[in-house]
Amino acid sequence: MKSLNRYFSKIAILLIAIGSMAFLYWFGYHKNFNQGCIPKNTDGIAMIDIKNIRNFFIFSCLKNPSECRWNDTESEFKNRFDLSNYGIKTPDYLALFHIENQPIFQWFVSAEIENETAFEKVMVKSHFRKIALQNGMTSYYSNSFNLLFIKYSNQILVSNISEKQKNIAVKVADDLFLKKLFLDAKKIEKTISTQNAVTFWIKKNSFLENDGILNLKLEDQEITIDGQLQFRSKYKKETQFLQNPNALLSLGFDFEMIRNQSITELNSDKINKIIGFNLDSIFANNPTKTELLLNEIVEKKDSAISYDYDDDFNPIKKVVVHTTREPSFYFSILTKNSKKAYNYLKTQNAIDNRDVFVNFPLATTKTSIRNNALTLEANSLKNSDFQPSIPKIGYLKVRFNKLQPKDWPYIIAKNKNFEFLKSFESFEVELSQENKFDLFRASLKTRDGKSLIMVINKYPFFKTS
Repeated sequence: MKSLNRYFSKIAILLIAIGSMAFLYWFGYHKNFNQGCIPKNTDGIAMIDIKNIRNFFIFSCLKNPSECRWNDTESEFKNRFDLSNYGIKTPDYLALFHIENQPIFQWFVSAEIENETAFEKVMVKSHFRKIALQNGMTSYYSNSFNLLFIKYSNQILVSNISEKQKNIAVKVADDLFLKKLFLDAKKIEKTISTQNAVTFWIKKNSFLENDGILNLKLEDQEITIDGQLQFRSKYKKETQFLQNPNALLSLGFDFEMIRNQSITELNSDKINKIIGFNLDSIFANNPTKTELLLNEIVEKKDSAISYDYDDDFNPIKKVVVHTTREPSFYFSILTKNSKKAYNYLKTQNAIDNRDVFVNFPLATTKTSIRNNALTLEANSLKNSDFQPSIPKIGYLKVRFNKLQPKDWPYIIAKNKNFEFLKSFESFEVELSQENKFDLFRASLKTRDGKSLIMVINKYPFFKTS
């Protein structure tokens, strides 16, 4: 009898173990993807693996329990991956997509409503303006969040599009919810069931000869993105850029990469207004190698003397010290005829008789021609540590740890979400060639060895600006 009890006990333990493993697999790794959530005219996708990200946070908390808020049941951390509070079903994958011929920063995502009452309550509480549309659709728009919701039955389309362009979002919703014009599932097979937190799919375009895939991974103290791309031949040129290893910001690229691109064509008026001259005057001279080194922020002190008088009319000298902060930077752009571009800027009064570029008010900026490159320079370093880089297609490097505490208020004033970057040390992007492939690498590293879970837990949700 005892042996029989032991036998059944072992069977029970085995079944419990198998059941636990099955539950853990279903909870943590089993995933479904709705292929009807991406429209046919999509040219870019950010496939967010919700369970992969959630698992990362769970295992990070197990490794560093002191950095997690286990007891706060209502904490934003615990609800980070649960959309049910908003009346929205939490999917295994959340597919953000970009529509062809739309601004690069304008994205969409579709989802399913599981609780109509909760969803409507959130819309009212968040001051979304509700408008009935044709074909059974309803729009909700918030000026403060700059978000538009298009609802049809229990389906919603969300976008950061402006209300003036609502018809574009309505057209996307019509294609998805009514006409069922979905993207070919074969095109995005490589974005599903990966080891990535986010997988990016980029449709072949004026840059790429073939569709591209980029992989975003979460690590203990770093977020990385990498992938092999195949650029068209005219974008494969590698260049040696100047680099200052201690610079606050470094940037180098071939200007050909942005020629005739929508980001410059759609914003040409804004760009011309900012720089104070017509950008086409630079394009006309076939610009190529372009680089910017923002070395540091220089603090300058200027004193002003004034006099006051005491009761006996004796002069009292007063010295008032004014402190200003100016950028130290070097900008260079190589063109076919930089002297011609320089003379054009002279005729537009962008350069004065002292060779000062007058359209940059933050610092006195000297203009010159060096090795057929048009250069702009302010507060040049006395002991410059410029070094030629290993040849690459382009790069960007930002050192957030080079910013002083007094610099951050000015940056955060532009957008409160930038406060999130205070916890990071650096951000790097590099494009290079290896074995006939064009490699994309990017990384965002945390500061002072802090874990990624601690940083994100500190800023659970972005703030509205």
